[in-house]
Amino acid sequence: MILAHAGDHYDDNLGAIAPPIFLTSVHKCDSIENYYHQRDGQYVYSRYSNPNITLLETKVAALEHGKHCLAYANGMAAASAAILALAKPGGHILCVHNAYNCVQQLLREYCGPVLGIETTFVHGYDFDELQGAIRENTFLMILESPGSSTMTLVDLRRVSALAKAHGIATYIDNTYCTPLHQKPLELGIDLVMHTATKYMGGHSDVLGGLLVTNEEALADRLRQLRPLFGGILSPMDAWLITRGLRTMEVRLRAHEEAAMQVAKALERHPRVRKVYYPGLESHPQHALALAQQTGNCGLLSFEIDGTPEEAAAVVNRLKVFTIGPSWGGFESLVVMPLYSMTEEEAAWYGASRGLIRIHCGLEGADALLRDLEQALIPGDG
Repeated sequence: MILAHAGDHYDDNLGAIAPPIFLTSVHKCDSIENYYHQRDGQYVYSRYSNPNITLLETKVAALEHGKHCLAYANGMAAASAAILALAKPGGHILCVHNAYNCVQQLLREYCGPVLGIETTFVHGYDFDELQGAIRENTFLMILESPGSSTMTLVDLRRVSALAKAHGIATYIDNTYCTPLHQKPLELGIDLVMHTATKYMGGHSDVLGGLLVTNEEALADRLRQLRPLFGGILSPMDAWLITRGLRTMEVRLRAHEEAAMQVAKALERHPRVRKVYYPGLESHPQHALALAQQTGNCGLLSFEIDGTPEEAAAVVNRLKVFTIGPSWGGFESLVVMPLYSMTEEEAAWYGASRGLIRIHCGLEGADALLRDLEQALIPGDG
């Protein structure tokens, strides 16, 4: 019901089932008093808000069981807004090792040299390491669970309780699970981020990011800063993501079913050394996945018995899987996220440079398995 109907007001839109796209930058005000003291639901300028954006935010807040949602131009705009809204110059951040690489870049190249914020990177699955890294000036934990390379999990209940005991805010990238398979706010997390570019949009034709929270003061701060940073989502992109949400549940089920079939087949393949997928019983954190998730998605990784160069040859032989960044769309994708690193750097992530990450799209498990099978046959590369 939430995906299909939450926030829709058909009578306001002349009975239209699909909402109109409000491609306007300016909205008319009926008085100068209302211009300076806007009522709830009144729109003035699309850098602040827009009916299409409000509809999307209403749906995603309801999905996450959150009170407040703000939409941004892309996932990185949302992540940056979250970090800068919470930032305390001279403070300290704890960030999991497998957080999105651009988030890590923001911490290293902006928050450090410009704001004097130190960051400690920790393995999110190692509670003792995380607990031991807390300092008196730690103000934020940046989490991602599952991670999008080696699919490691963070015990969200335990970590959020630890953070609250120390007065530390918690932020999580929940893109992998979507709100359908994991609700971090209910597990104690303060702020949830989604890259709507992926499963929410679902068709690889839109960029978007979302932040959801139950904290009034934090929501007010985010609303204050969004028009100043200028990173709000466009009306057209909000409309596309809203359209994507209406089919997300059925798409996500198909992605997960295909990924599970592929993961199990890869586990049995004589040339595959290891498969990373939280839905598998062999995953070292499978019990935790069952405890805090209701499902998985179409993203998984694996390593072959062979060198990184031989793994690259496998990738280059794939025909249905397309080499490309991102995931969550209708198409199957493949990439080697650790290939450009040193082996020492890759080991920090818990894998080798030869890690192959695939997103199982909607082409059907049989087509994907045939493609992987032919690519895994040793050849000239």
